Amino acid sequence: MDNMTGLLDAEVFLERLDEELKRAVRFQRPLALLVATWSHQGPQAFDQRTVKSYGPVRKLSVIIKKGLRDVDAAGRLNGEILAAVLPETDLAGARIVAERICREAEGYEFPGETLDDLIQLTVNVAIVAHPEHGLDVQVLLHEARVALERAQHDGYGLVYEGERPIIS
Repeated sequence: MDNMTGLLDAEVFLERLDEELKRAVRFQRPLALLVATWSHQGPQAFDQRTVKSYGPVRKLSVIIKKGLRDVDAAGRLNGEILAAVLPETDLAGARIVAERICREAEGYEFPGETLDDLIQLTVNVAIVAHPEHGLDVQVLLHEARVALERAQHDGYGLVYEGERPIIS
């Protein structure tokens, strides 16, 4: 368990992802992987303030956990990147979860350098799925990270499937 977020730590999450992917491949069932991180809403909204990453990571973990079913699992991959594995979920279902996370995050004010310093942040989410994006954990993770990096580069509050924007 990750002490900061209450989510699965990276090692346990990756084991769970591997187990769920093997099950999805064997039974030819869908599976989606979602990765998310926060971003500033642009230089004008940031105003030279710094954000301690543990505040937004904790808030984002609450937002993600709130939107998951009992059969889903969420974990902290590293630093500020959180993930969720969604068994029996296709891209359309993952899209709904990702859009909900982005909308929910819009209403949060994240802790800045002090507890009194609240900053508006947005969340970018990348989704990939089995079988569309791969049959291997490493391939799915790579595709998701590439998509997340692209979303971080392209804007704020984005959901990307692979490298294709779904919402903005």
